[in-house]
Amino acid sequence: MAEQHEAKGTSNGEAHMDVGEAGDSTVANGLIGHGKEGAAETMKQRVKRIVRANLLVILTVAGVILGVLMGLGVRSAGLSRVQVIYFGFPGELLIRLLKMIIIPLVVCSLVSGAASLDPKALGKLGGWAMLFFLVTTLIASAIGVSMAFIIRPGEGTGAKPSVLGLDSGLPEPKEVVDSFLDLIR
Repeated sequence: MAEQHEAKGTSNGEAHMDVGEAGDSTVANGLIGHGKEGAAETMKQRVKRIVRANLLVILTVAGVILGVLMGLGVRSAGLSRVQVIYFGFPGELLIRLLKMIIIPLVVCSLVSGAASLDPKALGKLGGWAMLFFLVTTLIASAIGVSMAFIIRPGEGTGAKPSVLGLDSGLPEPKEVVDSFLDLIR
């Protein structure tokens, strides 16, 4: 009975608070909530707690800033073509991994969302959702194809498509490191 009284007395915001050893209650972002037993803490402890609670955000922002600075530094360094390929390999790998995960992630979220709905509620609402999905997909595809015909990307660059085996020259030799990087790609 006492547990029900305590649970009844807490608000929704207090339900997501952790109570530490000293009785202070912290919210998910590391800030001190309005706990009943507030203990004094030093500025160092407070900063440490906030940094620990927001570490992912801090590291993400630091990574973006570091990447921009490295990109600007490498651009003015005058690297050779091979060095640029090697330097860009981790980024290329990241983009390929992101492209690889997009379709399964979207399909899994659609299946999970449809499976969580009640079949009776899915009837009319699901039909409208599927119709909306199909119509917007067809419109997006039509816009993409028509824009490709209008803009004609790649035309006028002076690059001629080459077919392997029909060129008169020999292909350039491939380095061993390129072969190993292709295994990962």
